[in-house]
Amino acid sequence: MTPLNHTYWVWDVEDQEISFDTFFLNQFELNGADSVTPLLFWENFISKGDYTLFLKEIKALLREPQKNSFSIQTGLQRPVENFSSAEITGKLHGSKRIVGQIKLLTGKPLKNDTYLMKLLMDHLPHSIFFKDEQSRFLRINKTCAIKFGLSKPEEAIGKTDFDFFEDEHARVAMDDEKEILKTGRPIIDKEEKEVFSDENQSIRWTSTSKFPMYNSEGEIIGTFGITKDITEKKNQQDELKETIDIISHQNSRFQNFAHIVSHNLRNHAGNITMILSLIETADSEEELQDFMDYLGTASDRLNETIQDLNNIVDAQYNTNLEFKQLNLFKNLQNVKDILSSEIMIHNVEFIESVPRDLEIEYNPAYLESILLNLISNAIKYSHPDRKPEIEVTVNQDNSGTILTISDNGIGLDLEKYGNDLFGMYKTFHSNKNSKGIGLYITKNQVESLGGRVEVESEPGEGSTFTIFFGS
Repeated sequence: MTPLNHTYWVWDVEDQEISFDTFFLNQFELNGADSVTPLLFWENFISKGDYTLFLKEIKALLREPQKNSFSIQTGLQRPVENFSSAEITGKLHGSKRIVGQIKLLTGKPLKNDTYLMKLLMDHLPHSIFFKDEQSRFLRINKTCAIKFGLSKPEEAIGKTDFDFFEDEHARVAMDDEKEILKTGRPIIDKEEKEVFSDENQSIRWTSTSKFPMYNSEGEIIGTFGITKDITEKKNQQDELKETIDIISHQNSRFQNFAHIVSHNLRNHAGNITMILSLIETADSEEELQDFMDYLGTASDRLNETIQDLNNIVDAQYNTNLEFKQLNLFKNLQNVKDILSSEIMIHNVEFIESVPRDLEIEYNPAYLESILLNLISNAIKYSHPDRKPEIEVTVNQDNSGTILTISDNGIGLDLEKYGNDLFGMYKTFHSNKNSKGIGLYITKNQVESLGGRVEVESEPGEGSTFTIFFGS
């Protein structure tokens, strides 16, 4: 007997009853329509690979009344003669009943291009779109419709990106499509920032590929493409970059701290060592007492420096360094105490124009380090043929406090060395005590707190360093 190749079916969802031609049912070895539940029938009728897809269509139909109908091609659990697949359609009647048709098909399932296209359009989780030569939508898939806030894909037909996005993104998208129409060259995986023209102006990040659409004569008649939402990935990348920046900033601060410890404590140690050697050569009790006083002062300044360094350690887990109101005049005197032995040995003369009551808000360890580096350099690079003179001046203008430290030392050829002056481990003289760290630290500290450093120098004439602390 020739198999029945089609039947109509009715599924009463509330009573869970299904009705169709009994002869059609018996072809699939399900005896007696009265004893067959809907789910049992479909499970025995549809191949296992397509059963889940069918149930998904049924659930969507019941949950989204506006969907109204569906059409799907499936394989058969028990092929009948030369029928190995079926086209199943269904339509919702009211809210309790689904009616439809089953049509058996010859050949292997999933060979129908229209069905394959529909399957792709309905289930791909990325936006698919087709546009004409004026960038008007010809067709979009369900995912794209949901993104646009539409109840069904057909509502997008005839509209453009300007109907859904802010002008900036819509204009760029249209320009890209014009270029494709002109050249035939596709755009692959272009990262885009989609700003929607809704009341919230929501933003999504996407990766979009667009291609030319040809007719049967090989003429370009539009474009089509696919857009993948990468917002979550983009946010993760931004978070990763922020984390890397934080780690890099912390690493820079720890490195800077290590340089401060090495450079500043070396000055203290050198000063104390020098005083101790002078004590051994004291010619009188009075001279010995003077040296002991110098040693006591050096010890006090060392303790202050260590305390400031401890404060930096305590603040390393904070994003900002500690700031205090600091008296510039007092800090200058403290640094001169730290360098007292060098000042005495080289017979350095200071010319100071620093208001005694002027205070700035700054990090204590950084201020000491800046003064210590610039003044110790002025002494270290003094001219062998004249008495060292160091002039310290402080002024204020609209930009904030300005510190100037000038010397009459050996100077430097800025045309030759200016680009490397503040580089790490860069030295420009034969002085064996030069490490090439002091100016690097100074510039790093000043700029990290929003200021800047300027320098003027002539070989044999001395140097002038100007620190703009900022407001």
